[in-house]
Amino acid sequence: MTNYYLPQFQLGFLNVTALNTILARWGTKAPTSTWNTTGDPCSGWAIDDSKDLDNNGQFNPGIKCDCTYNSSQTCHIVRLKVDQNYLTGPVPAFIGNLTQLRVLSFGINALSGPIPRELGNLQNLTILAMSTNNFSGSIPEEFGNMTSLQQWYMDSSGFSGELPETLSKLTNMLIL
Repeated sequence: MTNYYLPQFQLGFLNVTALNTILARWGTKAPTSTWNTTGDPCSGWAIDDSKDLDNNGQFNPGIKCDCTYNSSQTCHIVRLKVDQNYLTGPVPAFIGNLTQLRVLSFGINALSGPIPRELGNLQNLTILAMSTNNFSGSIPEEFGNMTSLQQWYMDSSGFSGELPETLSKLTNMLIL
């Protein structure tokens, strides 16, 4: 993923590759009935405002896109949901490259290991749900860079240690 403006078909290919890699590491894959898994994932229901990712698990895993960039020529994935899939293993650090994400939810799984500091790159994130996992270690100080964060769900996640002082920069936080 990059922040460069690319023709929509190129950006779609990059998104598909990144998404398929993330999901493969977690032992799952995109549902072919709702995702375009070989072309542009920012098509169909991913850009349909009448479809909600929280619709009874129908879109889980699921994505939502915003196609208003570069005079509506460029789409970015802005919401990724992979809740309640019983995913295992670590969270890949390269999720931090999805810098246009606004909502990231991977709660209620069995993810483990330290949480990657690269997630601190997600400065457009407004909601982060990571509850009920098996993480270890402390919350990275880079999480203080997520200054757009308004809601952060992290209960029962296995974190230990003190909260980093950098979290004081999260002045938009409404729910922790």
